[in-house]
Amino acid sequence: MKLIFLHGLGQSAESWKEVRNLLTDYPSEAIELFPSEVSSYQKAKERVYQQLSKKTEPFVLVGLSLGAALALELSSYDLPNLRALVLSGCPLKLAGNILFYLQLLIFKLLPKRVFEKQGADKALMVEVSEELKTLDLREIVRNCPHPSLLICGSQDKPNLSSMKTIQELMPNSQFQIIPDGPHVLNEVKPKEFAEQIKSFLELLK
Repeated sequence: MKLIFLHGLGQSAESWKEVRNLLTDYPSEAIELFPSEVSSYQKAKERVYQQLSKKTEPFVLVGLSLGAALALELSSYDLPNLRALVLSGCPLKLAGNILFYLQLLIFKLLPKRVFEKQGADKALMVEVSEELKTLDLREIVRNCPHPSLLICGSQDKPNLSSMKTIQELMPNSQFQIIPDGPHVLNEVKPKEFAEQIKSFLELLK
């Protein structure tokens, strides 16, 4: 079974390098969500869907943060070879989320150089965050038919409650918390992240 990795906002496909190196028993690829010609979440979603719809082998979508939200949305599309989901630090409902709106305001106020130091693009971060202001995945979660592994770092306070709610709503899911883990588990806790994925894939066999 192939693993297909979807990165978070402000990350790139390269963010999955260490996790993929720890999972060499499984074929994998990491999709770049925002190449130069893609400047919005909707365009990224359509592009990734087109790629996934052409897959001829069974695959598991592994997403972190924005990538996890994208994986969840795509799970409701016609993807006959999608077998399971691994979702980390996934937002459930951003519509009406005051903390998210505050983050977006800060993004708008910060100078471009702050983003550039982190290898991020301010215009893209603001555009995608604007699109996500109405995000509400509750209905998709309730109707998700795929076995799902939910992962969150213990230090990722903004997303812990969201992930717990997803686990309560999602019919066929399990939830694992990585001790001392921050939001970007793929970069800071790759070994622990990979181990959780391995254990989950063993159960799918």
